[in-house]
Amino acid sequence: MTINVITPPDVLHNQATSILAIQPSEDTRMKLQNVIGETNIAINLYLYDASITGNNIAWMLNIARLADYIIIDLDLLTQEERRFASYLISLPQSFYLTNDETTQYNLLSANRIYDLDWLSQKLTEE
Repeated sequence: MTINVITPPDVLHNQATSILAIQPSEDTRMKLQNVIGETNIAINLYLYDASITGNNIAWMLNIARLADYIIIDLDLLTQEERRFASYLISLPQSFYLTNDETTQYNLLSANRIYDLDWLSQKLTEE
């Protein structure tokens, strides 16, 4: 098992399963680490966190097109990143976390998640 953690502006082109985590909370990071640690497949984990890696929207959008799975923590997006939230949520491989009950993200996608248990099952199937 190989795990590659990739941040802007890098891109890794290989056959590994790719996961893009956009602004993940500490809790989401820990859960993601646990899920990935339980798999026996090669994983490219693309991490987009503007507070750590700087604001690189173009990289985030490009990786979103390449990723097998996208996990977005909508509550932690910056104002600029929120402009692209609708597009990201509309992608079929995109799954989102939010505590916002008023914004109707469900009209764009039914892929709202509350934990990462589903990802563990998906990665086991690969």
